[in-house]
Amino acid sequence: MQNQLPPTITGRSLLTGFKISENLKYIMGSIRIKSNKISVYHAYTRIVQKRRLLADVQREVWVAALHRAARFSGVEVITYCAMQTHAHILVRVDPALRECDDAELVARFEALYGRGRAAWCRLNVRELAEVLAEGETSRARDLRERLWSRMGDISEFMRTLKQRYTKWFNQTYETEGTLWAERFGSVLVEDEPSVVALVAAYIDLNPVRAGLAELPENYRWCGYAEALGGSAALRASLAACRPGEGGEDGALARYRLLMLGKGAARKRDGSGGCVDAEALAKAMASGGELPAYELLRLRLGFMTRGRALGTAHWLSEGDGARALGKLRKPPGAVPVEMVTGLPLAAANARAACRVEVP
Repeated sequence: MQNQLPPTITGRSLLTGFKISENLKYIMGSIRIKSNKISVYHAYTRIVQKRRLLADVQREVWVAALHRAARFSGVEVITYCAMQTHAHILVRVDPALRECDDAELVARFEALYGRGRAAWCRLNVRELAEVLAEGETSRARDLRERLWSRMGDISEFMRTLKQRYTKWFNQTYETEGTLWAERFGSVLVEDEPSVVALVAAYIDLNPVRAGLAELPENYRWCGYAEALGGSAALRASLAACRPGEGGEDGALARYRLLMLGKGAARKRDGSGGCVDAEALAKAMASGGELPAYELLRLRLGFMTRGRALGTAHWLSEGDGARALGKLRKPPGAVPVEMVTGLPLAAANARAACRVEVP
């Protein structure tokens, strides 16, 4: 049966300017500012004609594509939010990571293309490794240069993400053409923890402002929810925004207080949703920490869409590993620290939404 397109109800446009604190304001414009040093960017992109084409399944695939594109491009995802009509991403880009060695180049290629053949070079990961092993042949040098040119750069990262997702969407729903209203917008953000935290909070609060969730952690397709769901990389990135005592848990608690505090205030025009005063009071009383049962609920929410769940040993050597081994592309085991203390692991929590594009 042909996949059905999600509803195409017209959505609201993005604001052209917004204030995220008394002394910090964004002005979104068409001029792109890039730095040749390690830099943080808030990138955003909209669906063409403001159509609601990012339903649940589409957002799952978009998030998977985001992580694959980030691994390929060598960028750090600090947080993100995939809405129905648009998406926000906060990333840290280090241009120095562009020219990696051949082993890392092969690993990044596989992260994006899997075991399939990339159409632009007509090679799969094994064939790429063989060509690069030739050393300084003209073909090997050309491949390195072409791959390096797509890494360590915000524009190339966004192009990779949007093109890969568009190919999946068009193949899945038998459509053609672009999905995106424009190239993309980006803001260069000062790489200072308090500034990065404010921008991250703005992004994670998007579903609350839109009335899609009462709290950010209840919206599956944002970086904060995924961090609470067990993503070590996102936990570390968000925790770095609020350094201090208590390790990552303490930092995430401080980030939660900042985020909910900002979210409790309505917009000046009174539009949009906000964090409930009672929820904010509970967060303040607990110092921003979530109860154990809430963490368990959130982590289970991410694991229930996986391929398998069990102890790390069961997934790596036991019956779980043997069952997963029968798959064409067995997913890897991702450790999940459960509040019960049981050493469980999930086999690729987003495996059901793999992005497979020739």
